[in-house]
Amino acid sequence: MLNQRFYPKKISGDNCPYLRFKQDEYLFLKDCYSAIWNDLETFPIPARTGTDIQEEISYENTFGARRDYGGSRTHEGCDLFGRISESGFYPVISMTSGTVAKIGWLPLGGYRIGIRASHGGYFYYAHLASYEKNFQIGEPVKAGQILGYMGDTGYGEEGTAGKFPVHLHLGIYIDTQAGEELGVNPYYVLQAMEKKAKKYTY
Repeated sequence: MLNQRFYPKKISGDNCPYLRFKQDEYLFLKDCYSAIWNDLETFPIPARTGTDIQEEISYENTFGARRDYGGSRTHEGCDLFGRISESGFYPVISMTSGTVAKIGWLPLGGYRIGIRASHGGYFYYAHLASYEKNFQIGEPVKAGQILGYMGDTGYGEEGTAGKFPVHLHLGIYIDTQAGEELGVNPYYVLQAMEKKAKKYTY
């Protein structure tokens, strides 16, 4: 859930008509932005020592593109590809601190893990080759902690791999007032976080 108490109930609207006439909507919108941006600390894949992230990782803005596995749908995320297309080579790290909200196999996402950050954003890392450890639901994680390794799992029963190139699917979701999760385009988040990419030796 988004933190509805993060902002004071009453804020002066002298210089902001939205606060004067649409305060609840304005504060909810601020909570939505906070859920996406306030907990971000790093890019989801570290660069290798001696290289830059642009040399290692590529991605394009494919949010909303058509997908057909499992029925007609749209792409709710951004796919990141490594220069070295080898399953298990690139570590995937948490962009935020938070807690493990979901983990395990999904036919669409393969081995995936979802981290709920403190301001309510849900960060979804999919198609992993493996997990770094035996994570448990509710377990805390720190920004920069290794969650698993980039892979090509998914599109079938558990253990299915190799049906598409090795990559990380990153999804970002926020809660809505209707109680449903809304997918947010990660492309611009990734662009902003490139300058905060960590460097690991691997």
